[in-house]
Amino acid sequence: MSTLKFTDPEHWNRIERHLSAGSGERFAFAYTRTISNTAAGPVLEVVKSVLIDDADTSRGIDGWYIRDQALDHVHNYALVTGYGIVEFHNHHHGPAGFSAVDEDALAPTVVYSLDLLGGLPYAAAVWADGAVHAEWWRLNERGRVERGQFDTITVYGDQLRVLNARPVTEERLSRQVPLLGTRAQAAIATLRVAVVGVGGTGSQLAQGLAYLGFRNVLLMDDDLVEISNLNRMVTAGYADVGRPKTEVTRKRMRAIDPMGTVVTAGGITATSEHPELDDVDLIIGCVDNDGPRNRLNQIAVLTRTPYLDIATGVDDSAEPFALGGRVVLTAPPGPCLTCLGELDAAEIARWAKPAAQRELDRLHGYGTGTANPSVVYLNGLTVNAALTELAAWLSGVRPPAQWLDIDVVGDPSRPGTQVDPRDVVGPDPGCITCAGGNRWRTTLRPRVQAAAAVNA
Repeated sequence: MSTLKFTDPEHWNRIERHLSAGSGERFAFAYTRTISNTAAGPVLEVVKSVLIDDADTSRGIDGWYIRDQALDHVHNYALVTGYGIVEFHNHHHGPAGFSAVDEDALAPTVVYSLDLLGGLPYAAAVWADGAVHAEWWRLNERGRVERGQFDTITVYGDQLRVLNARPVTEERLSRQVPLLGTRAQAAIATLRVAVVGVGGTGSQLAQGLAYLGFRNVLLMDDDLVEISNLNRMVTAGYADVGRPKTEVTRKRMRAIDPMGTVVTAGGITATSEHPELDDVDLIIGCVDNDGPRNRLNQIAVLTRTPYLDIATGVDDSAEPFALGGRVVLTAPPGPCLTCLGELDAAEIARWAKPAAQRELDRLHGYGTGTANPSVVYLNGLTVNAALTELAAWLSGVRPPAQWLDIDVVGDPSRPGTQVDPRDVVGPDPGCITCAGGNRWRTTLRPRVQAAAAVNA
């Protein structure tokens, strides 16, 4: 799956404001960092945008052109910084797509740009009537040009937008579209979501995603259904005992929405690179250990992917006993779970040890605790709170809460179930996982300064 990510919404906002104004054809460029470039297509992050002034464009017999000096400036900047390039221009009438004139101009441009970029993908896009059509080109191992269309073009920020999502019109979803909006429903159907862990919490989440209309889902888990799971795993019954949790959950999701594509994979590990997560648009963690939670946090930071972490817990040894949950949503530039202090280093270290070492630890009394109590209503409450924030983010009705605390027990002064958002501070400048957003200062700014010197 190929993706173009605007992790800073202002990059796209500048481009769209520029393209939507004026009477003629307008142009803009985005510089990109390649996150991955697999057989499924490239995943690119926009790191800078530049607008082409109308004075640097002209109209010829067969279309609009950018003056050579302006193009040289764009190309030199990419050459010095090592970035890829995406060219944007507007059409005044939809649907968004390349015209015959565009195709004629793209043929030589693609060949020149791929040679200039030294193996990096080149991309071009058309904006029309608020929608975007974008395609990419790259050289394969034989030196031939490959071409493909971006599966998703996402914009983060107070609202999660999918610029190339197609409208969804079907009766099953007709009661929620007035609430979410047509664009949010289209985004839901387009986004590729990874659900890691499909037990008590993950099964509730997967079912909720299917009801909402998410149609491109990756389920990751290694476990088989056990009888003790049946008090809370809403996608399984007695007949499913012994079957993979992912397959059982996939069957339930497909029963809800036969049009959905649900792919299954093994669970998260300490040693694998997990390339299956490189090209998803959202990672949702429903794991019960900080080891895999930390690994998902790392992958989300490296791939510049939003991460929704859902956790529940019961402590019946406390007095009074504790029963609650927690939802955290992170997205570039952070903070991440490490910044927020939500990861237990000792638990992570135990999980990351080889199987033989973990067995030796158990013989010496480490990691021998019994399974914590689990109950279906706590999982359902926490998952639905998470889905509510996700829906708010997609619809744009309000920014999502980055952190929710859920307390089912309450206290004498506030009896009853409590769902409280918590204030979240910015990224930690000393974070060992995301560097507190200082990637700009330590990596990108020197490149930008060097490019500015060249073009001065």
